[in-house]
Amino acid sequence: MPAPTPLPAAGTILEQILADCWNVKQLRELDGTRPDHTRAFECARVRLLALARQYPDAAESHRLLAWGYYFTLQDENAARAEYERAAQIYGAQGRALEQAEMLVQLASLAFKYDQTRGCALLLQALALDTTNVRAAQLLRNFGCLVPTPVTTPTAAAG
Repeated sequence: MPAPTPLPAAGTILEQILADCWNVKQLRELDGTRPDHTRAFECARVRLLALARQYPDAAESHRLLAWGYYFTLQDENAARAEYERAAQIYGAQGRALEQAEMLVQLASLAFKYDQTRGCALLLQALALDTTNVRAAQLLRNFGCLVPTPVTTPTAAAG
């Protein structure tokens, strides 16, 4: 059975960073469209980097770094690298739902440059988590799903 992540100490540190810098309790409360949230990344950045070094198997620090690189610094390459690292960690720990979320984030970044890769990442995410509504919606929105041709019965088929 994989060890839970974040490790208790890493989780406590992450909660403190979220509270100190963003005044939130959970990652999902962050909003990349709010200027106060994007500015707060600078408060958290050094602490998140230290957390990632201290607890290399805690995916959440990489996930939060990716968020900040993307929304605050508009550095897609750094964001992509951190989302990939988080996805790898989640996958190694058997946390398919979280891994699928990271693959959706990676797909969102990929679509700008490579639709085929974006579609492949979404299909991979949906295979990991068939309930991932966002992956299914993006598959439709980006035209990744090719409709199956309707066949009509022939006399030989019966």
